[in-house]
Amino acid sequence: MLLQNMKTDISCNRFGGNGDVIIEHYIDEGMLNDTVVMYARVTLKPGCSLGYHVHTGNSETIVVLQGTAEYNDNGTPMTLHVGDRVHCPNGEGHAIGNPENASEDLLLQALVIKG
Repeated sequence: MLLQNMKTDISCNRFGGNGDVIIEHYIDEGMLNDTVVMYARVTLKPGCSLGYHVHTGNSETIVVLQGTAEYNDNGTPMTLHVGDRVHCPNGEGHAIGNPENASEDLLLQALVIKG
C-alpha cells in the first residue's frame, strides 16, 4: 500500500521546550497496531527543542537525519550528529534540541513504542 498523505502536528513548547516542534506522521495512528504510539519525522528549527520528559509506559528511539542535536540523556548532555541513534527506555528521560546558532533544521526520525 502506497502511503501518500502525512498528518502534520505542530506543537509549541512541547514538554516545556522552546519554539515549535513539527511532527510529520509517517503512518496514520489508525493504521498503527497497539504497540506503536508514533512513527514520525520530527523537525526542530534553530533554537527549538523538546523539553526534558520521562517516558512512562513507552520507549523512544531517535535517529538524526540532518543537523546536529543537543541531547540530554537522563541528565547527561551529549552532541548527536547525522546517523547517530539514541534510545530512551521506559522509565527514563531525555530532551533534544537544535542549537540557536544552527545553520539548518534538525530532522529526526522518532519511533515511540508501548511497553
